[in-house]
Amino acid sequence: MKSRLEFTAPIILDATIYAADLRREKIMKRITFLFVIVVSSLLIAACSASASAPQGLTQPTSPSVTAAQSSSSAGGTTVTVTLADNTIASSLTTFQAGVLYTFVIKNTGNHAHNFNISTPVSITGGEDASLASALLAVTQDKLPVGGGTTVSYTFPASSVGAQLEFSCLIKRHYEDGMRLAITVTK
Repeated sequence: MKSRLEFTAPIILDATIYAADLRREKIMKRITFLFVIVVSSLLIAACSASASAPQGLTQPTSPSVTAAQSSSSAGGTTVTVTLADNTIASSLTTFQAGVLYTFVIKNTGNHAHNFNISTPVSITGGEDASLASALLAVTQDKLPVGGGTTVSYTFPASSVGAQLEFSCLIKRHYEDGMRLAITVTK
């Protein structure tokens, strides 16, 4: 006849293994849940940054491009500005206050860009602040891939000696080098 101990030992061992399996299953469910949350958060952040960052920027309190400004001007100095991915090139970088300039802006890059005449981000503290204080802002809908626009602008006397630059203030574009220092004189 078998002792009582022989019958209970396998039952206790089975219960211990079953409890350990339940703990492992709970841990795996938690890890899977956390993994799904992290991946979802990253996807949402990536999609919202690339899709909505340009629209999330505030509009400047200074003039932005309107239909009247987009038409070519008969007078003034013509300045050719080329926006490519990670660079801005301009036929002029020194300007005079009170003189009319006609900016012919072309986007030769693989992404939509915007064009701004603004204080550098290093001074304003951020792209939104630079855009809000921009002297001139041309939105990305006017500068699609392969597109361009013409804008007439006169630098005010208050811009003489100010630290200014041409820039694309779309997140990552500015950080990747889409800025060019300019000078405004009397």
